[in-house]
Amino acid sequence: MILLLIVVATTVLMLTAAAGRSDDGECVKGRSEVGKFEQIPSYTQTVHTLTGAAEPEQEKEFEEWVKPHIEGMVPVYGREGIDYISLDDFELMGKTVFAEAKTEEFEGQVAVAEVILNRVESENFPDTVEEVIKQDGAFSSWGNGSVEAAPIDDECLEAVQDAVNERIFPDSVVYFREGRFHSFGTPYTVIGHHYFSSEEGEGR
Repeated sequence: MILLLIVVATTVLMLTAAAGRSDDGECVKGRSEVGKFEQIPSYTQTVHTLTGAAEPEQEKEFEEWVKPHIEGMVPVYGREGIDYISLDDFELMGKTVFAEAKTEEFEGQVAVAEVILNRVESENFPDTVEEVIKQDGAFSSWGNGSVEAAPIDDECLEAVQDAVNERIFPDSVVYFREGRFHSFGTPYTVIGHHYFSSEEGEGR
């Protein structure tokens, strides 16, 4: 009887020890059911991070600055004088960027779109995108028919989208030309082959 109890006790101890080891004999920790449940919150948090799931407060902050959807219109951000432009104007800007700056780096394409929007805001230029682009002598690419012949180019439309999403120049930068600065205006910066100038200091 005593021998039987000793055998049973030894067997229980061996089974208990085996449960805590892997197949190769190394000790394995954290395999309990409690350990598994404790890992769930971390996994859930990771999923939210990877999928970009916003917390309620983040969603609220996002909704506060996003402009309401208006059919046929594109919202413009970072500008006091322009809230929206039409889809037609958006495409016209894309075609103008193609005609004026398709051979430039992407930053230079955004800058050309920026000049168009700055002119719309300026008191010294027309008040709409179409009027700014079609103004006599304003864009040589319009005068020679290059804008009308330009395709709808994805990269150029992306450049326009960047310009309407966020301002990159001060609102006074309304001139650019290839190769050198204009004789009027104040030189501002050079991007690629285009020289950008500001209307500040012109004494208008």
